[in-house]
Amino acid sequence: MKSLSLGILSTDWKLADVTALYKKGSKSDRRNYRPISLTSVCCKILEQLIRDDLMAYLLGNDLISNRQYGFVKSRSTSLQLLQILDKWTDCLENGGQIDAVYTDFEKAFDKVSHNRLISKLSSYGISKTVIKWIQDFLTARKFRVRVNLSHSMWSEVTSGIPQGSVLGPILFLLFINDLIECCIPHSDIYLFADDAKLFRHIIQDSDDKTALQKGVNALQEWTQEWFLKLNASKCRSCPLAEM
Repeated sequence: MKSLSLGILSTDWKLADVTALYKKGSKSDRRNYRPISLTSVCCKILEQLIRDDLMAYLLGNDLISNRQYGFVKSRSTSLQLLQILDKWTDCLENGGQIDAVYTDFEKAFDKVSHNRLISKLSSYGISKTVIKWIQDFLTARKFRVRVNLSHSMWSEVTSGIPQGSVLGPILFLLFINDLIECCIPHSDIYLFADDAKLFRHIIQDSDDKTALQKGVNALQEWTQEWFLKLNASKCRSCPLAEM
């Protein structure tokens, strides 16, 4: 635990071997492979201790939005779908329709600004000791690509949540957590990690659609402020049903 008390990690704990996992399609096309980052096992053990304590603090103080269903114990995609289906059913029984916008961020985990993430951790009242350790955990990281028995040169990681880490998912949740509050005054929103459903019950056509657009605008303004770019090719809008 000396690493945590000093807020310093061993250099070896910040190294990662990246290997490509085949997904589907042509094996000659690099886009059909998912990069998997292999990191230090010793570091992961300490990460798990920090994560468990951090999650207990966040959930105990209701600091993680109940509209976020990714990487949180007892929440899942199925539970989110059931919750939203319930809400949509109630709305449609009163007439009108549901208009929804599905969004996806482009390389969300890789684009997170370290300085901005640290500022958000401070705003949640997390102890300075833990924040100092996380700050060192994020900086001066390096990776290399491994193919069979060959390795590339080491390269520096200057931004993003470390892939393959235990702490990575919870750090991302804290980074994106306030997006929900930005959109709620205008539209309803649910998240699974970085995938968002933004929707509104449309009864009074012009007023409700204007409010939904304000929600979309708020989401767009958040992405600009926090330097996360929407992946336009994966974003969709549609009326889900009408009665």
